[in-house]
Amino acid sequence: MHVDLEEVDSRVLGQAVLTLRNFDPAADFAAFEKEYVANHRPRYVACKVPVDQLRSIQALEELGFRFVEVQIGGVAILRKQRDVSSYPYRFERVTTEKVLDGVLDIAGASFDTDRFSNDSELGAGFSGRRYREYVRKSFRELDEAVYRLFDPADGKTLCFKTHKVLNNREVYSLLTAARPDLKGSGLGMLMDWYYDNQLLADGITRIRTAISAANPIMVRHLVSGGAMKVETIQAVVRKLYPIAPRDG
Repeated sequence: MHVDLEEVDSRVLGQAVLTLRNFDPAADFAAFEKEYVANHRPRYVACKVPVDQLRSIQALEELGFRFVEVQIGGVAILRKQRDVSSYPYRFERVTTEKVLDGVLDIAGASFDTDRFSNDSELGAGFSGRRYREYVRKSFRELDEAVYRLFDPADGKTLCFKTHKVLNNREVYSLLTAARPDLKGSGLGMLMDWYYDNQLLADGITRIRTAISAANPIMVRHLVSGGAMKVETIQAVVRKLYPIAPRDG
């Protein structure tokens, strides 16, 4: 077992956020926990466990972890370009701070089905601030990117996507969101067509991702619609620790 420090989450929350990996129900967790608490003083520790590993999930619950989400992971294979010539929109990579601002507005307001948005113990606003920071990270990092679908008539961003490049043929899709007033309009699915076309033009043929099972629109589109081949289904559990006193 080991823990990884989630730097973006920790910075936004103001206290360490950790991910517990390779949980072993037979190990001495008390000693392991004592060590990571002493080293990090965490507020939030999460662990993802395949849903069929019931013994591990129940062991984590006995240790004070609580269920917060089911995540579905999979891969989509891109084979052909989609015809988007009849639509009046444009799709581009975000390369300026000015355009990024419009994307950040959407990131801060559109996510409402994930484990952070639904966790009342974390306080209002954490989820939106978190997603804004992850979009900023994708804008800065050389192996990540931010894309947007926009209306050329006024230049306003309608939807956005971020991803991380895994290799010259594969990306990991990170975030996808539409403007709050456009949810359910179908523009998110349409943006995926533009996005797939861009990836194919860049020589990318595989998209990996993970989505929350609490997001019915994404589940219907990616899983039920056959766009994604499911590879993993994981339960996400988390444990909260006391809020650390401010230094000084």
